[in-house]
Amino acid sequence: MREIFSLRFFAAIGAVIASFLIASAVVGGESDVVSEEEVAAQVIRRIDLVERIERFQDDGASFVVRDGVAANGTVLILDERRSARIVPGTPGEDRCPIGRRIGACALVADLLGEAVVWFRLEPVEPGGVVDFGPIVSLDDDLATLADGLQLPYAPVLARRCATEFESFSAFRRELGEEFVSRYTLTERRLTDVICTG
Repeated sequence: MREIFSLRFFAAIGAVIASFLIASAVVGGESDVVSEEEVAAQVIRRIDLVERIERFQDDGASFVVRDGVAANGTVLILDERRSARIVPGTPGEDRCPIGRRIGACALVADLLGEAVVWFRLEPVEPGGVVDFGPIVSLDDDLATLADGLQLPYAPVLARRCATEFESFSAFRRELGEEFVSRYTLTERRLTDVICTG
């Protein structure tokens, strides 16, 4: 019976590891350094839930997001039958500076089953809309936003600008990212884009 772990075997393994280290050193270096913004922009999150928060079970007084994660937990009451639990350590953002008034904030969440794996709290504008960043691409049924969020969109996005555009691609070419997209809670999708530039 031949011995598998011979000197030649270990030399071959060493050569593979050395090749990997040399290739890493050649390819790596300064060019591999990316900013936090670039990393955040590369994360694609398919959003499963955008819903108005009726109230925080603990009135929201103690709920805090610190350094991109929930510092403590809370239960968000969405309606009389549904709620969402945020556990400590869940990645997320709180962009709802208007406090914890009833119906003033929306939960934007990436879910795994019923568990929230990422969230963002956004203010709800009059008319039950939530403003998001610009759309960078439109696929079959999802729009991908500049910050990596993916949301469903209406078959026709209303363009609210001083200038008329023949298509959404012309709109994007001309404006770049100088617009916001609006999600209508009753329709459960992006319905409008509004020029900001």
